[in-house]
Amino acid sequence: MKKGILPKLSMGLALAGACVLSQASRVLAAGELGDTVTFMEPARSLVMPFDETTNKKSFQIVTRIGGDDTGTGVIATHWSYWSKDCDHLADVFICLTRKDTVVVDPTALQSEIQSPNPPQNNKVGPVINLTGQKGMLTVTAFEADTGSSGLGCNVLAPDSTIADAIAGAWTIANTTTNAAFGNDAIGLDAAGENGGGGDLPSAATFLGDDSTRIPFYIQTFNPSSLTDSEVILITVESSITSGNGRFQGFEIGPFSQNGSPKVCCDLSFIDNLEVSTSLPDFCFDCVGFAPISDNVAEEGETSLIPPITTVTTSGTLEVSNCSTLAPPEVDVSGLSSIGENSDGLQFLFGFHGQAVGPFGAVVKAKYTGGLTL
Repeated sequence: MKKGILPKLSMGLALAGACVLSQASRVLAAGELGDTVTFMEPARSLVMPFDETTNKKSFQIVTRIGGDDTGTGVIATHWSYWSKDCDHLADVFICLTRKDTVVVDPTALQSEIQSPNPPQNNKVGPVINLTGQKGMLTVTAFEADTGSSGLGCNVLAPDSTIADAIAGAWTIANTTTNAAFGNDAIGLDAAGENGGGGDLPSAATFLGDDSTRIPFYIQTFNPSSLTDSEVILITVESSITSGNGRFQGFEIGPFSQNGSPKVCCDLSFIDNLEVSTSLPDFCFDCVGFAPISDNVAEEGETSLIPPITTVTTSGTLEVSNCSTLAPPEVDVSGLSSIGENSDGLQFLFGFHGQAVGPFGAVVKAKYTGGLTL
């Protein structure tokens, strides 16, 4: 259920005659996963997790450090928040001048524009509070329609995305332990099937199909020594049904097919003596959140390593055979590995935020499917 509302400043634009083709992106010099992902260069679209549940606090930061000017010197960024269970929560539109930066608090979301004389950032529209929610957000760069006054902040058209325009980062803090962890946003060139842009990483290459089931890995310090832990798996889709409202099919978003749970993955823990221990499956809808072990689980949470399993060393979570229903446009029924029927349409990204006392860090999931070994 959509709990936010589109600000009035974004609803009044006329689409007739306003369709502008997505700008072509350069080849990513530092791209990862088949030159589809960047953490080091600006991108067309960003993906980040957030957590505003009990004892958690989140912030996101986005900077415009690339992208061609469109005649106004302004671009419009569309922030779309989704719950872990796939509910669309809120939309926010923030216009950025060149080299502009914005920090966003999900408990006080507002659209924002900048006036020139004197230079000032102005909050506009209703305030949206996502307290109690956790999930993911996407931020997409668009050509801006600033109106006759030059001070408006509208998206020119749903397919007017801008490549290589924005970079971002996120943080999640535990207000009980006073620890925090964060990382760069996932940068993607994908802009939805209708909006052009590049594909997502090849799921068949990096996750495997029903026969290969290539694992990916998430590192951890000794789980018994941790005082905070949050393993996060994020679904991303670029299809004719991804995104929300008038941006559906023009933006990336979480997995869009029906059914729950949408994803189930096989898990094992490999310790520092290379001993592998099988763990229960990790099943979730659009974003999976779970502590790695029971000693850091809060009320109502189920850890990935169950209490009956003893782990006392650092190691890796081996994640494999992540199965789901295919996207709606793929004529396949039943569960299958993501790479089997949704190659180029869907992908999974992983993080592990972990802390010992006040010292927090986050690691990104590591993929070996694209390597020649």
